[in-house]
Amino acid sequence: MTAIKIFCDKSSHVVKGFEVSGHAESAEYGSDIVCASVSVLAVNTQNAIEKFCQDSFEQKCDEETGYMKFLIKDTPSHDASLLLASAYLGFEGIAEEYDNFVTLRIKEV
Repeated sequence: MTAIKIFCDKSSHVVKGFEVSGHAESAEYGSDIVCASVSVLAVNTQNAIEKFCQDSFEQKCDEETGYMKFLIKDTPSHDASLLLASAYLGFEGIAEEYDNFVTLRIKEV
């Protein structure tokens, strides 16, 4: 099972980041479209913010365990906020469609 946490600011409820852990195990390794979908969304969001935004962030990753944590250190810029909101929308859609393999929850930070 893949667990996704969306980190939101306590006061503004702006998305500041996310944490993904575990493997969906919806199919054999290399054929798991659920795991691939979550991974692509997470990695692309982090890469886009790093390339196109000036925001400082913390990032941890362990490919073997399927763990990734990405968190903007301060208030996200407009562009980073839009990218993170888009990622949240994508994660939410995956979690709704594949609820046997993915969980999603919000954590205030």
